[in-house]
Amino acid sequence: MTLRDASRLEQRWTRLGVLFNCEPDSKSPDLERLLLATAGGLRGNARLFPLVVTWLVLYGAFVARHRLKAIVGELTSRDQAALGLLLESAIEHGATPDLRVALEACRPASSPEPLFDVHRGSAAFESLAASTASPLSRRWGQWSPEVQLKFDAVRPVAWLLRQNPEYRARAIRKGDLRCSILESLRRDSEGHAKSEAAVARLSGATRAAVRKALAALELEGEVVISKVPGNRRDNTVTLRRAA
Repeated sequence: MTLRDASRLEQRWTRLGVLFNCEPDSKSPDLERLLLATAGGLRGNARLFPLVVTWLVLYGAFVARHRLKAIVGELTSRDQAALGLLLESAIEHGATPDLRVALEACRPASSPEPLFDVHRGSAAFESLAASTASPLSRRWGQWSPEVQLKFDAVRPVAWLLRQNPEYRARAIRKGDLRCSILESLRRDSEGHAKSEAAVARLSGATRAAVRKALAALELEGEVVISKVPGNRRDNTVTLRRAA
């Protein structure tokens, strides 16, 4: 990861209330893709790990967990293991257990190694990483010490929601399937899906579960569901504001 990439990650987390010494990003981040980028960026920025775990302990219910599950496959196997360690560390320290929906899509590394670049390239450093690794990091094949939470380095929820008002909908829905559907339509499908099956693929849930969630979203006035001409079994789905 380049210095520019590391700086951008810190700016995006600063926008979400993590106290890095930098200006916040100019817009609210796509949280699920930020978590993917973070999994890839942990190696070059060890400060991210305890801070993001702490953020997830406090605000893990904001994560659209089904959508995160659906996009985990975009990661390399090594970065999947890093994300798995990040999510399970947060759950172990009190984050919502609902994050296990996404955690189940992650796989441990096939070849154990240090998580952080500072422990690579030297037999002595790699040995140190192995000897100080937490049991959980050993299970994921990403050696790192026991995480120390940093609650004093994350801003309160009122600040987060003032800076990111669109996250209020995430908080209200507690990251449930409705949240994943809305975020998937908004960010991955230009506000429209040609079928309920497409929504299921985007949001990482079964078609039956998606149909139930869509019915709730239609009642909430969030989506428009329309019949597909010539197809009596499926419907198009459009965000209300994109209709």
